[in-house]
Amino acid sequence: MGAEGGRARWPLAPCPHPRATAQDECHNYIRVLVPRDARTLFACGTNAFNPVCRSYEARSLLQEGEEVSGQARCPFDTRQSNVALFADGSLYSATVADFQASDAVIYRSLGARSPPLRTLKYSSRWLQEPHFVQALPYGPYIYFFFREIAVELGVAVARVARVCRNDRGGSPRVLERRWTSFLKARLQCTVPGDAVFYFDVLEAVTLPHALHGRPAVLALFGTQPNSIPGSAVCAFYLADVERAFEGHFAEPRGAAGAWPPVPEERVPRPRPGCCAGMGPATAIVTSGDFPDETLAFAKEHPLLHGAVAPAGGRPLFTRTGTRLTQLAVDVGAGPRGNHTVLFLGAEDGRVLKVLAAARSPGDVLLLEEISLYEPRWCRGPRGASRVLGLELHPPGQELFVAFAGCLVRLPLSRCAQHGACRRSCLAARDPYCVWLPPGGCVPFSEDLP
Repeated sequence: MGAEGGRARWPLAPCPHPRATAQDECHNYIRVLVPRDARTLFACGTNAFNPVCRSYEARSLLQEGEEVSGQARCPFDTRQSNVALFADGSLYSATVADFQASDAVIYRSLGARSPPLRTLKYSSRWLQEPHFVQALPYGPYIYFFFREIAVELGVAVARVARVCRNDRGGSPRVLERRWTSFLKARLQCTVPGDAVFYFDVLEAVTLPHALHGRPAVLALFGTQPNSIPGSAVCAFYLADVERAFEGHFAEPRGAAGAWPPVPEERVPRPRPGCCAGMGPATAIVTSGDFPDETLAFAKEHPLLHGAVAPAGGRPLFTRTGTRLTQLAVDVGAGPRGNHTVLFLGAEDGRVLKVLAAARSPGDVLLLEEISLYEPRWCRGPRGASRVLGLELHPPGQELFVAFAGCLVRLPLSRCAQHGACRRSCLAARDPYCVWLPPGGCVPFSEDLP
């Protein structure tokens, strides 16, 4: 497979999209590129609004097997969101499943032992105009992080959803070939005070890291599009996320559009959304054996009441006046590997380097603001200064920063700017820099004395 600017060079189908106004929209944009196993890569491209997928041998990049449809695995349009991963031999994907982008889906497919499953079709209670951000396995579940137009509020909110890895769908009467375990909860990133300030627009989520000795994900949020520009980074302990899924269910009640909690006495047993053979459903062999009452309740009540609160009760870092777009985190920075550094990409082409101290979640220090976008050698469409991706490469001590028109490699340490000034080097508190007489302020490495 050749690639140029994210476009794969396999034969394209004719471009059929009625809204395609530029030839660029009909290229084959690679939107899925994930390891299928230790030796195989799985790739899907938009293919001129006719998505297709292929498997490749990782070392040689030679195609293996036949091409398969990309429907429900890859978006039709490169502007539509998607996430994907392989777990237990199956592909878990979240995207749109139709040409008009009206059928949002969380889908499992390609598994030899697990049947294909998907979310309920055209159900605003399950998914409503979602923008998918991250998918990750944790314990017996696959978690999906996204933002959507909340059916209970009418504005964009951040969500985390989960499905059981051993879900095999419902009975022939209820939720056949649909998830029986799909549940979702709100992620809350707020600044507390007399008037609580909400960051609701989820932009990025990291993989799990150890934060203060506990597994957690870090997430980047923004304000609503019609609000004051601002962004915040919140951390969420995965134990708190799991606890939220044991909370009250929500349902619409009354003419005012309220979504109060469902009284526990109305919730059937085994509890809807739990995994067959585990916990309260230990006696259930497979998900198809759940009572119809449990499955019917799960179908109508995917939303949980309440929200997942951030670690420490407030954001790790906030920024007003600009919108941050991407997040990467290094939890092992410094000579002792005990510092956490956040890298934040902005829509104006800057990268912020932030030290999150280990003493408390709110103790942070802005180390640097680095302007990276240069239109003379990074040409792109309107808005090309927006940082589209951040990827840390710890062995090379570098950060890759993706724009629409170029890829920039940024060293994690920029110690030379302090020169031979010991006070400046130490006052910077940059965990990637050390003072080493007579060399001055130099990047830390394992081979230093």
